[in-house]
Amino acid sequence: MTRTLKLPYEPTEGLAQVLADQRRRQGRLIRSAYRLLASGLAQRDLYQALRSHPVGKGLHTWLVLSGIKKAQALYARFPSGRIVFGGRRAFLERAQGRMSREEWRSARLMPLYIEGHAKSYGAQGGNHLITLDIASERVIYHGPDSRDFTIKLRLSRKSRDYRRRLAQLQARCEALRDVPFTVSIDGTEIALTWAEPAVPSACGISGRVLGLDLNPARLGWAVVEKGPTGPGSCRCVSWGVFEYPDFSRRLGFASDDPRSVAHTRKRRFELAILAKKVALLARHHRVSAAVTEALRFWPKDHGKGRRFNRLINQVWFRRGLLEPLTRRLASAGVARVEVNPAYSSKMGNHLWADALRVPDPACAAVELARRALWPLRFPAPQRDAAQLPKPNARRQRKDGARARPRKGPALGGWQGVWSQLQPKAADARRRSRADLRPLLPAGNPRLAPLVNPRSRVLRYEPREGASLPFGRDLYALCMGVRSIAD
Repeated sequence: MTRTLKLPYEPTEGLAQVLADQRRRQGRLIRSAYRLLASGLAQRDLYQALRSHPVGKGLHTWLVLSGIKKAQALYARFPSGRIVFGGRRAFLERAQGRMSREEWRSARLMPLYIEGHAKSYGAQGGNHLITLDIASERVIYHGPDSRDFTIKLRLSRKSRDYRRRLAQLQARCEALRDVPFTVSIDGTEIALTWAEPAVPSACGISGRVLGLDLNPARLGWAVVEKGPTGPGSCRCVSWGVFEYPDFSRRLGFASDDPRSVAHTRKRRFELAILAKKVALLARHHRVSAAVTEALRFWPKDHGKGRRFNRLINQVWFRRGLLEPLTRRLASAGVARVEVNPAYSSKMGNHLWADALRVPDPACAAVELARRALWPLRFPAPQRDAAQLPKPNARRQRKDGARARPRKGPALGGWQGVWSQLQPKAADARRRSRADLRPLLPAGNPRLAPLVNPRSRVLRYEPREGASLPFGRDLYALCMGVRSIAD
């Protein structure tokens, strides 16, 4: 698991000028290395080509190698060679004359990138040009001409977790010398990245999983375990819902507006706390795995309107929720499993909402957990290779009507299962808490803030105990659909 800490710092005298010069030189080297790779130069010949070029002069050898690593990573991500260093928006402003030459050069200035090395030749392992001194809240940068510059870290009193992790990293670099850490330094912040050792798997209860249904405005969770009545049987131990609708609403301000910046920071902080809460739930219920949806979204027109496109393409909290959640689960020793989410919300609302008295999206989490406990793989649909496409299959519709999305193999055999259930139109709707309120026992808690009264993440966690066994009939139906498909 990779860990990154970004901290502000206080530079010492002379560091700003040296750092700006080194960043400018390494930035030129990275851009040149990327252009050479895009032109077809072999990676084994890249170092000699840069050393013989003026961009390779005046840089430490390790900074040259680190710049090559950075260029290789950029080329692996953008192999076409079409990348704008400094940002596309700044490039357009410079082309339109709204940005000066100095501002454009400042936008293109990259952080100083120093690759990690576990067996470094200094008294401390981890990095050739950086030495950690966390007891004094500083790091030492070994700059050009054998000059050492002290970088004072600005750690607040609330940074106990940061101090602990950095102290553990320093102790491991001094004792075992087996953890390389990479450093990026810009004008105001320093970022340290390293791979933490793998945490052994927690001793959870076999056959008990935590299902998570992730949505742009809500998160439903359910703890489900195998039931005692044979194959396909399950029991719902506990469930709950977290709601955060304020994070997906449109503010109407520019991205650099102070109100938008404050909203973004508030959202990231609250979602990080939510990820911590989900990991605590997994440890409390001693689950063997956490089950999520195997979602593969990319920016496109999903055919369901502008609001849906905005929620999926822009508001979907991959970095704000999925990454911290994955990191928290790995730290807790809980494995993460992905299942096919086809028809999970429809089947969860249709089958388990009224029977288990579970609202949406927690009932979808119940269905995801059930699929993980009793996995079932449907055969891929067979297509006739000799069948020719229709003449107008690739032609754009003239009336401008929105084309229906094709039902590809991602749906698997769940489409056949859903058709076998033969639901009515009224049974396919989502069950809200208001619909299930008459079925819930009296005294259940209502929505409450997650951490403090100012928290915008609301939780709903009724305490009802384990449910009766369910799911055996659905499992038999799935097996029947699979045998027909075979």
